[in-house]
Amino acid sequence: MMSEKKINDILMEIAFLEKPPLFDADLKENLGIDSLKKVELIVELEDSFNISIDENDLDPQNIKTVRDIHNLINKYIERN
Repeated sequence: MMSEKKINDILMEIAFLEKPPLFDADLKENLGIDSLKKVELIVELEDSFNISIDENDLDPQNIKTVRDIHNLINKYIERN
């Protein structure tokens, strides 16, 4: 899936990873993505996929893992 690779590439860039992260990896604990980097990640994803994520979908409690990021972006891609 094209979007999966693109999302992983962005995660790798933001978190300085050499290989794609596991879907169950915790953004903060495993990848070191703090709240500031999470904002950077969301902006980069919005720009890359030409989407605008609704504030209601940006609750930090709902965006904790790599899988959460993939699910969020796929939700918006499917709308277009």
